[in-house]
Amino acid sequence: MPETTPNLKSRSEAAHSAYEELGTRFEENDPREMYTYMYSKLRSDYTLMERVGMDGKSVLNVGCSFPIDEIYYARKIGHWTAIDLSPQSIEGAEQILRGELHPDLAAKFTFQVADACDLPFEDDTFDVAVSMSTIDHIPSREGRQKAVDEMARTTKPGGHVIITVPNWWNPPYALGIWKMTREKTLHYGYAHLFSPVEIRKMAERNGLRPAFFASSIAPLDDVWLPGYPAPIRWGAKLEFRVHRALGYLGRRVGYAFEKPMR
Repeated sequence: MPETTPNLKSRSEAAHSAYEELGTRFEENDPREMYTYMYSKLRSDYTLMERVGMDGKSVLNVGCSFPIDEIYYARKIGHWTAIDLSPQSIEGAEQILRGELHPDLAAKFTFQVADACDLPFEDDTFDVAVSMSTIDHIPSREGRQKAVDEMARTTKPGGHVIITVPNWWNPPYALGIWKMTREKTLHYGYAHLFSPVEIRKMAERNGLRPAFFASSIAPLDDVWLPGYPAPIRWGAKLEFRVHRALGYLGRRVGYAFEKPMR
């Protein structure tokens, strides 16, 4: 059944209001103090970013809340542009970043209020465009697709688009989100749960090619095994293969997509 306009509007307003309110309390809610959250980001978001490489690159971050990603990658990137629809989130993020980083590192960052569905940048502007648990807060299917389209448009040929999302293939997490949504207790207002297949197909509509997959529960690919006895190596590789398949059930999943050269 198609979504009605009043439903979409109320969900959009709920998400925007939640992030505006959150932006006023960044210093009270530092996500770096939540080790489970950091573990999830390292296994999904940052695994994908390391796979494509961030050194010296121009980066677009679509959806800026607490500037945890900006601070983490400040030493590596060339320039980083962070956008968000919430002016309060942008103001709060910039204030924290400039208070924590040396001015030479802080100068690498630009913060801008902008709509993910209508990015104010030219085609082929950035080496990497990232969106980490952001497009799930866009209530309409068309809007979510448009956000992915815009990321693809503004990424240079040969560059990468990285998207991570909450996963409805993780039943405990999905049931929790649906329960909080019904009870109107979801602290970020609204969230659409994706499957790994859905987010891959959305990117492929733009000709983007899946390069890497990551999940909050999938093992890394570069575990050192040479030197161990053969039975241990074989056993470890088998366990990694099974564990990697189970990664499609992770709470957070995502892909690094490559934009083909013309």
